[in-house]
Amino acid sequence: MGYNLGVDLGTTFVAAAVARDARVEMFTLGDRTVVTPAVVFLREDGNLVTGDAANRRAVSNPDRVAREFKRRLGDPTPVVLGGSPYAVTTLLGTLLGDVLTRVTETEGGKPESVVLTHPANWGPFRRELFEEVPQFAGLTGPETVTEPEAAAAHYAASRHLADGEVIAVYDLGGGTFDATVLRKHPGGIEILGSPEGIERLGGVDFDEAILSHVNFSSGGALAELDMGDPQTAIALARLRQDCVLAKEALSIDSETTIPVFLPGRHFDVRITRGEFEDMIRAPIESTIGTLSRTLRSAQVEPANLSAVLLVGGSSRIPLVSRMISEELGRPTVVDAHPKYAVALGAATLAAASASGAGRGAGGAVAWPGVSISAAPEQSGALSAAGAAGMGAAAGAAFGARGAAAGTPPGAATLPPPVQQPGPGQQPTPPPQPVPAGSGWGAPAGPPQHAAQAGPPPGQNMAPQNSGPQNLGPQSQFRPGVAPGTPSSPPPSAPGTGNGSGGGGGGNRKVLAIVAAVVVLLGLVGGGVWLGVSKLGGSSGGGTSPTATAAADATDAATATQAPPSISAAVPVPSLAGTIPGGKPAGFAVASPSGRQIYVANRATKTVTVIDTSVNKITATIPVDAGPPQYLAFAPDGKKIYVSVWDDARTIADVAVLDTTTNSIVADIKVNTRPFLAAVTPDGSKLWVPNHDSGSISIINTSDYKVEKDLAVAANPHWIEFSTDGTKAYTANHESNVVSVLDVASESVITTIAVDKSPHSLAVNPDRPLVANVNYDSNTVTMIDTDTNAVTARIPVGKNPQEITWSPDGRFCYVANVTDNTVSVISADSNTVTATLPVGNGPTSVAVLPDGRTGYVTNLNDGTLTVLNLAGG
Repeated sequence: MGYNLGVDLGTTFVAAAVARDARVEMFTLGDRTVVTPAVVFLREDGNLVTGDAANRRAVSNPDRVAREFKRRLGDPTPVVLGGSPYAVTTLLGTLLGDVLTRVTETEGGKPESVVLTHPANWGPFRRELFEEVPQFAGLTGPETVTEPEAAAAHYAASRHLADGEVIAVYDLGGGTFDATVLRKHPGGIEILGSPEGIERLGGVDFDEAILSHVNFSSGGALAELDMGDPQTAIALARLRQDCVLAKEALSIDSETTIPVFLPGRHFDVRITRGEFEDMIRAPIESTIGTLSRTLRSAQVEPANLSAVLLVGGSSRIPLVSRMISEELGRPTVVDAHPKYAVALGAATLAAASASGAGRGAGGAVAWPGVSISAAPEQSGALSAAGAAGMGAAAGAAFGARGAAAGTPPGAATLPPPVQQPGPGQQPTPPPQPVPAGSGWGAPAGPPQHAAQAGPPPGQNMAPQNSGPQNLGPQSQFRPGVAPGTPSSPPPSAPGTGNGSGGGGGGNRKVLAIVAAVVVLLGLVGGGVWLGVSKLGGSSGGGTSPTATAAADATDAATATQAPPSISAAVPVPSLAGTIPGGKPAGFAVASPSGRQIYVANRATKTVTVIDTSVNKITATIPVDAGPPQYLAFAPDGKKIYVSVWDDARTIADVAVLDTTTNSIVADIKVNTRPFLAAVTPDGSKLWVPNHDSGSISIINTSDYKVEKDLAVAANPHWIEFSTDGTKAYTANHESNVVSVLDVASESVITTIAVDKSPHSLAVNPDRPLVANVNYDSNTVTMIDTDTNAVTARIPVGKNPQEITWSPDGRFCYVANVTDNTVSVISADSNTVTATLPVGNGPTSVAVLPDGRTGYVTNLNDGTLTVLNLAGG
């Protein structure tokens, strides 16, 4: 008997559903549950095992397991298992291959049609990468739809929708959030506006919030663990599982207790539902903001919604439906099993595809009633009239899956892992498609580079460990932090996009599927059709300084390209946990591309490099000249100028760090202790404030020669150039003034009296405004650069040490070193909108160029606190 298959390759679990005759039901993949964990484990013999088998092995060997790697699709850095790098597409293909094998063995044959799902907010780049995944599983020609569209298909198949009814799909899963608006009309269901999503928000983040709560409640017990001890890794792996169970328990109970078994210590942590809700309220609010933007793009008022359909395991959290109902004033509909709605809908669409009423040109199923809204992303892709003759390719052909004889169940035999290219070499090309018509399990000859579909040429190939990370003492989404206020929609990152339109696929993708759910499957009465649019290093000091040379070379090469789209900052950022930053974690700066954070570690005389895509240390660069204090990027990103001095005042150097090789290439002697320097916008001159001599050294960047020493007020700490490069501003610590300098004449224009001990300053990117912190006055001074007058004095935390603007110029962030907080100040109201608890001794805030993320260096912790500045 023929059947059709839908597969939901989720971030935290994999689900599959089978459709035959008039029935759609889940296929049991797990040992004890319907779904199976999205986990891959590398065995000692080189085979990969997945699901529950991988989970069981993960506790004792956490360095050989990969979780939540779907989030990493599009990241050129491979996932490292047991010291061997693997591409994300390979791991996803392994998961899919094991699902297909299990289903085929149980059903006694291959399905007639297969539909795979993916997040709605993936752009063309990741959708193209996702097309490679079936090839690794030996599957050719599957159809792909977005997860909300699949969920809507399941909803339409199980409930009657009247013509004109509009529903919103709120899909909060393990790792991503998607929102889509759909409307029923006589010819089918159409997608309205542009679906939106949040790429890195889901149940795994809530798990981390609980883990941070455990750490905070125990006085930082987790942060004090020896991460090099194998027993610590095992204990943390077990604790993470218990945090997941606690999260699930709080959906049905008002409180729960988490057992904590650490090496040499055992205790329990009690957590209430109210505490958990306080931790996650801000991110949930950001999902509602995203849903609201999706409604606006669809030009649908909340009052016009029939209901909000809740999909995804995390949507079962009671706070979700409560907040949605309060915000939108509309009822929410929760499927009996929201985890399964996407897989069930995918199977529904697979059955509709395989049971087409007729064939169109080229053998494609011809579907009537296609309707797709004219969202900008879909413009030109498919007209409503033209869509009627288009559809999905039925009877997908399956390729060979080379499985070695004797391989145990659940193990995938794969070709060798990704090989790192040598100097001047290109990565191995991606795999060739598996010939159609081959059977699973049949000998298929040598696999063709299946595990080598890694980064494109020139991208970073530095391995990235996916093992447990160190934890700081601060809780993520800590109770007491007010929820963020979502602003305008954040633009998509390069290579991604929102909505259903866009992106490649060619003849491998369908332009539209109309799921004749009622007629074909006989589930409900009435003619319901669904229109689907075209789818488009290690964390230790022992890392080699060249570990991320390829990444930094790419960074430098792309630094002069168009700047990234800037997200709107929110008045109340949310905390996103802590990461290792080197000890001590001093001043930090973001690369122009936003791909790396560089941290000055004065005690160890090193500069730490952190990959922002995975928030892990990938290189540690020695600075032989002495303790690095401050870091200043050249505009093109190819050089960092490192201010070097010691407390004895015997060293006064500026080291030149080449980011293409992660090495020091020059050393410049200056007068006295150099504080934070700056490079002119044209890159030709380096201006260095000499703290003890009251001067600015002006250095030619072509030969590193000091051309002039410009006298300024006593103790210059900081220097920044205006956006047009005509002026410079320096904070003069002992003089209690800010000096204004003319760049062309290299002279002092005026000085502006501020409060006591100005320590640092920042030039607003969009407004005639300079903000400076006054260390001993506990204030921030706002200066109008048109009039050189102080316009506001704003109280902040104790001993503010550094200040940074958001890239959109709406808010500035102040590191208060003594009271361990970051103050957020609005440029519009000159008021503090939030005070965020961070680590011990915050000294700087580095903000990525897109404005979405900030990194606070905690000097005494050796950590960085990560901030979500755009509200998700």
